[in-house]
Amino acid sequence: MRNFVLILLVTAACLAFLITGHLYWERKIEATVQAARAKVETSAKQETETSQTEAILARAKQLPAAAQAAIKRAVEEHRPIHLVIAGSESTPENGGWPERLKQALDDAYGKGVFHITVHEYDGLTTADADRQRIAADWVKDKPDLVLLEPFLLNDNGVVTIDDTLAHIKSIIDELKSAAPNAVVILQPPNPIYNATYYPRQVQQLEAFAKENGYPYLNHWHAWPDDQSEELNRYVDPQTDLPTEEGAALWADALAKRFIAQ
Repeated sequence: MRNFVLILLVTAACLAFLITGHLYWERKIEATVQAARAKVETSAKQETETSQTEAILARAKQLPAAAQAAIKRAVEEHRPIHLVIAGSESTPENGGWPERLKQALDDAYGKGVFHITVHEYDGLTTADADRQRIAADWVKDKPDLVLLEPFLLNDNGVVTIDDTLAHIKSIIDELKSAAPNAVVILQPPNPIYNATYYPRQVQQLEAFAKENGYPYLNHWHAWPDDQSEELNRYVDPQTDLPTEEGAALWADALAKRFIAQ
């Protein structure tokens, strides 16, 4: 009888040992499988993120180098690219070229890649804008890029070009003191028909941008010649503001720089 009990106990112990060992190895194998699966998923995620980053940077390759660097930084930080668009009534918050550009960027990069804020300052000159410290408005948006249309049309005949350029520099300096990583891209307002001094002021703006190392996007090549009456289809001669066709033309010209094909 004792031998029988002993055999039972040994058998039970062996079974318990086998079951425990089996469960241990099952758990170990499962843990190994899970770790391998996690590693594969992490690698796949990293590859996807790398691919997305490369795709975004490839799209942005026609922008100035400083703008590309700002975009790369935002993408690598896994957040939207904050683009502030600011300017006069030629750069309306609603219903103009900024809305069309936003749609083009959403279509090309994917919705949400760019977070765009538009600041329209109706009727301001650069002197007004500098005095009102409008750059403080942009700082709140934590911009990576600021696409600035200075107030040259509003300054025309009111503020000298030398003073205009000094005010632009003051506005940019104010922004950079609060947001040193923000990249300001200058662009001219729209052309107007049969102007004399205004085109020269725009040329001086471009020279000023080059001299000071500010990225500059010149879209005037996309418009009809400013001495041609055809321009009146794109810019209302009564208001000097872009028509619907003009807004589309302006947005398309900028989109070609923001979106490499």
